[in-house]
Amino acid sequence: MSRALAHSWVEISERALRHNFSAHRRLLGRQTKLMAVVKSNAYGHGMEIVSKVAQKSGQVDWLGVASLREALALRQAGIKLPILVLGYYHPFEISELSKGVKLGISFTVYEIGALKALARAAKSVGLKAKVHLKLETGLARLGLPADQVMEFIKFIKKSSSLELEGISSHFATAESRDQRFLKQQLLVYKDFINKAKTLVGATVWWHIAGSAALTTAPEAHLSLVRLGIGLYGLWPSLENRQLVKKQHPNFKLQPVLAWKTQIIELRQLSAGLPVGYDCTYVTKRPSRLAAIPVGYWDGYDRGLSNRGQVLIRGTKCPIVGRICMNVSMVDVTNLKNVKVGDEVVLIGQQGGGEVTAEHLAANIGSINYEVVTRINPLLPRILI
Repeated sequence: MSRALAHSWVEISERALRHNFSAHRRLLGRQTKLMAVVKSNAYGHGMEIVSKVAQKSGQVDWLGVASLREALALRQAGIKLPILVLGYYHPFEISELSKGVKLGISFTVYEIGALKALARAAKSVGLKAKVHLKLETGLARLGLPADQVMEFIKFIKKSSSLELEGISSHFATAESRDQRFLKQQLLVYKDFINKAKTLVGATVWWHIAGSAALTTAPEAHLSLVRLGIGLYGLWPSLENRQLVKKQHPNFKLQPVLAWKTQIIELRQLSAGLPVGYDCTYVTKRPSRLAAIPVGYWDGYDRGLSNRGQVLIRGTKCPIVGRICMNVSMVDVTNLKNVKVGDEVVLIGQQGGGEVTAEHLAANIGSINYEVVTRINPLLPRILI
């Protein structure tokens, strides 16, 4: 869908993406490789667009996705970078797994059924499936207990259809100011590395650090880091941002995404009139309201009803009334010369004003990850 046909659209800044790649790269040693995590439609930014910029930049060594379907879509789009499926895939999808093996896609494994399915899929095409075992170190989510990992390693070593390519884990509290639990998890992980090194060899990828640990825990960088939310110019948390500013005063992120729409209707209301479903807002004065073609179907959260703000002509204007499925109302009484077709910024900058994903998240009691990831994937993403 082109911008001309879209009710709202998302603009992706290539310059900001490249800046964020470089900013994080500068924190890494020469031996540490960088994975750009583009799962879940690149956190709402557009998986294919971000992956193509990453590949073209020459600064990214790997891509991380949530599913085999995402990995296959990237290969179909012409992406040549190594791809790791970080999440679940169905062990009965042998034909799909076989496609993935043929296309050189790597798979995270934390369950014996999936490992055996990969072996069968790889055998069916006469190749080896590349495996990253996931070690449980404290997150209690999708990981093998340390006392079971050796069995899996031995199983892989004995198989003619499997190749152990990496061993990963994931931090539970890397975004927090208190880094004690992170250090405990890293100790468990490094202890396992010391025990397993002679068995697995020197070429295995070791990775546990995501965006937050990448910026604040250099001891966790190891051979590969997984850059997620920071890639998109968003901070993992306020605490993480504060820690980074202390450790790296010159480190800056640039938000990559802007979400825009336009005014489709203007109407004048007298004081004392209700607006929208359930009449949750009543005009306190003669008011001019603008309708915008964005609602909760688009990913603009209903919790922003009577709380959210948008930018019109560089000025913050309040959302009034209930956010509907496809339409929201904005009070533009204080603005002069507003007209149908004027640009409206839901996330981003306009004139001297700015509305951030963090602002929206604070209003709905959530996090910036959710705000951007839930922008409807059917809305066009435009690289600028």
